[in-house]
Amino acid sequence: MASPIAVDHASQPPMLPPQPQRPVWATTCRDCTLIIQGNLKNAAIAAACLGVTILLQSAPLQALPVAVQDAAWSHLPAPAWVQVDMAWVREFPKMNSRLSGSLRRGDQVLVTGCTPDCQQPHAWALLGTDGAVPLKILHTLPVPDQALSTSSAALYIYGKLPHPASPVFAQASSKSKVLRREKAEFRVAFTANPQAQAQGWLQRPDGGWMRTQDVILFTPSEFEGIHDPHDRAFVFVRRKVKLHQADNQGPDVGYARYTTLPLLGEKAGKALVPNGWLPRSLVRVVRTYARPGTVKPKDRWIHIDLTEQVLTAYQGDRMVFATLVSTGKSGRKSTRTHEGTFRIYAKSVHTNMRGKPWDDYFAEGVPHAMHFDGGRALHGAYWHDQFGIEKSHGCVNLSPKDAAWLFEWVPPSMPAGWTEFLPLPGKNPSVVVQVDKKGKVAPSNLSQGQPQAQLQQVVEAREPRDQRYGPNAPYHRPIARNHSHL
Repeated sequence: MASPIAVDHASQPPMLPPQPQRPVWATTCRDCTLIIQGNLKNAAIAAACLGVTILLQSAPLQALPVAVQDAAWSHLPAPAWVQVDMAWVREFPKMNSRLSGSLRRGDQVLVTGCTPDCQQPHAWALLGTDGAVPLKILHTLPVPDQALSTSSAALYIYGKLPHPASPVFAQASSKSKVLRREKAEFRVAFTANPQAQAQGWLQRPDGGWMRTQDVILFTPSEFEGIHDPHDRAFVFVRRKVKLHQADNQGPDVGYARYTTLPLLGEKAGKALVPNGWLPRSLVRVVRTYARPGTVKPKDRWIHIDLTEQVLTAYQGDRMVFATLVSTGKSGRKSTRTHEGTFRIYAKSVHTNMRGKPWDDYFAEGVPHAMHFDGGRALHGAYWHDQFGIEKSHGCVNLSPKDAAWLFEWVPPSMPAGWTEFLPLPGKNPSVVVQVDKKGKVAPSNLSQGQPQAQLQQVVEAREPRDQRYGPNAPYHRPIARNHSHL
C-alpha cells in the first residue's frame, strides 16, 4: 500500500478540461426529450406535469436526441453507446423476457436491427443474437470522454480514503463546489489521468475530483498463479520461510512468499520438499480433486479448497490452473464462504460492492466479478496482497491478474462492450464452482443450474430496493452499490 502523496496546491487551479457546474436533469417522454437546466425541484415539477421519469445524466453532457434518430439508424448494423446510467439487456425484445445482461453508461454496442422498426417510438434495438434493449437508450458515436469513464472499457486506479468526510469537488480546484463527502476507509476508483494526477488531482468516474493528499493509492498485487501444473502436488509458500535441510549441511536457503515447490510428502507438521522440509503452517498445498458428478468429462469447472485457500481450475479431469485466494473469514457466520456446489450466474467486468448497514464497507470498480452464491463472487482484489489466508466478507478474492485470466477462461464469453453478462440456463454454458474443506465434497445444491426466476431474484436482490426499476422507468437506474461480500 502506497503512502499518501503530498501535494503543494497552488492558489491557481491546474489547467484541466472544463467541467459543468450544474447538473442537467433529463426527463424522457415517449418520443420527446426535454432538457432542464437547474435543480431537482424544477425537473420534478416538469416531470409531474408530463407524467414522465427523471434521470440524472452525469457530466459533461450534450443535448440529448429524440428517441427515434431516423438518419442515425437508417444504415444497420451501426455502432452506438449507452446514454443512461444502467440498462438491462433482455433475451428477446419485450420487457418480460429473461435478463441476459446489463449495460452501463458509455458501453458501446453494435445495433444489428430494430423491431418492429427503427421508426417506431418504442422500438427495440437488437444486439445480434445476444439480446435487445430499448432503442431510446442508445446514441450514435462518438462517445463523450466522461461517459467512457463509467463504461466497461474504463481503466481505473484505486485508493483508500484515510480521513472521514473526504471532499469530492465539482472541478479540479479546492475553491469549487463540494459535491459530497466520502466515508473513511472506503475503497474508491479513479479514472486514469496522469496529467491531472501530476497536478495533485484524481478524477472520479462520475466526474468529481479529489485531492491526491486525501487519498492513499493502492499498489495492486502482481501475484499470479500457475498455469498447466500437470496435476502434480506442489505447495505455495505463504510467507518468507527458511528451508530446514535434511542433512543440516550446506548454506542457509530461504524462500520468498508465493514461491512454488514440489510436494514430496507430509509428516508431523512438515511439508517435505526437495532438499529438506518447511513448516506445514507456512505453505499451502495444491492437490488434484475429482470431477463432480454434475460436470461432464470435457466441461470446465472450478474447485475452491477453504482449508488451503487454494483455487484450482479444470478442463474435465485435467488441472489447467492453480492459485492462492482469500476466502471469507470463518469466525463469523455472515462472512463465511459457503460450502457447496454452485454455478456462476453473472459475470461483470467491474462492479461496486457494499456491505450491509451493520457492516458498512464500500469498494468501487471491483474488477472481473463472477457471482456464484447470492452476493458472493470470485473477483479481483486490488486492496491487498495477502492471498493464502482468510480475508474477505464471504467472496473469493483473487489477485487482479488471476481474476482477469479466470474471467476470460470461464464461459460464456462476454459480448463486446457489455459490463455484465448473465448465462441463460439452456442457452449458455455455466461453470460449476465446488467449495469444500480438506477435499470433503459438500452436497450439491445447484446441480441443474439456477432457475431463471431465482436468478432474477438474486440479481435484483443485489441492489438496494430504492434503486431497482420503478413502474414508469423499467430500464433506468443509477449505477448500483451492490450488497455483496468482498
